[in-house]
Amino acid sequence: LVEEILLEPRWDESEFELAKQSTLSSIAQQSANPNSIATMQFNKLLYGTGHILANNPQGTAESVAGITLDDLKAWYETNMSPNLAVMHVAGATTNSEVEEAMSGLASRWTNKNVSLPEIAEPVSATAPKVYFYDVPNASQSVLRIGYLALAETDSNFYAASVMNYKLGGGGFASRLTQELREGQGYTYGIFSGFSGSQDPGPFQIGSGVRSNITYEAVTLIRQILAEYGPSFSDEDLANTKSYMIKSGARSFETLGAKLGILSTMSSYGWTADYLRERQEVVNYMTIDQIKELAAQYTTPDNMIWLVVGDARTQLDRLKALGYGDPVRLN
Repeated sequence: LVEEILLEPRWDESEFELAKQSTLSSIAQQSANPNSIATMQFNKLLYGTGHILANNPQGTAESVAGITLDDLKAWYETNMSPNLAVMHVAGATTNSEVEEAMSGLASRWTNKNVSLPEIAEPVSATAPKVYFYDVPNASQSVLRIGYLALAETDSNFYAASVMNYKLGGGGFASRLTQELREGQGYTYGIFSGFSGSQDPGPFQIGSGVRSNITYEAVTLIRQILAEYGPSFSDEDLANTKSYMIKSGARSFETLGAKLGILSTMSSYGWTADYLRERQEVVNYMTIDQIKELAAQYTTPDNMIWLVVGDARTQLDRLKALGYGDPVRLN
């Protein structure tokens, strides 16, 4: 079936039109959803409007409408090549059984000389700035706070992720949740985390808060960031290590998780030892390392502060953050 799908596409006009209409509907829904607006605007601010990673991966209404079936055929003929493909298999099978199953595909699918575009290296923000996208009369403000941080291949990426556990990666155990949800009732949920690939990805804090306390919520987040490293305790470190070690032991049990390991290994050229190395990072982490990582990667004064909400009632209050006049994005 995979061989047929890859090598004998039907190029069905009706299915193509359905796919286009589905994509256009999704784009239209995103344009009216404050969370989607926040994600798209945050990416533009992170990478710059001229960078390919600033674009919505689904495209725009105009770009999707302009795609023809001939465009798909031309892309298929030029770019669908086995030398760019990786097959991951997890299950009750053997190498020889997989090779036999793949033999027809291997003999029929021929390599092509594919030219991949270079992705320009984006420039990270170096000073804090507040941005506001107006959704008139919104009862909630969506927050995206962060900056372009680390690639997953960076030597500090996993250590920084461990550092983030008590900040905003640990659900109810995190300070952001404890103080903004449990302590103040500003939000139902808030998270922080690092994401990346071979290319740098963002450190990001995301939440939706009651509109009338937008300024208070943003101010509290800034305070938590500033105090996180200096106030990190022995108990915080013990909780972090306990969770990371126990969750690590449980996180590779399903076939899907095992496929994820294979995908990570093939994406970055790593061996399976990367799992053991990450456990060692956790085991040998010290409070001084946490403080150093927090000072390097979670300082509030080099971040983008994006609010999607009601400008009429909330915009002017954000001037008091001290990061200059908020920039209106619409």
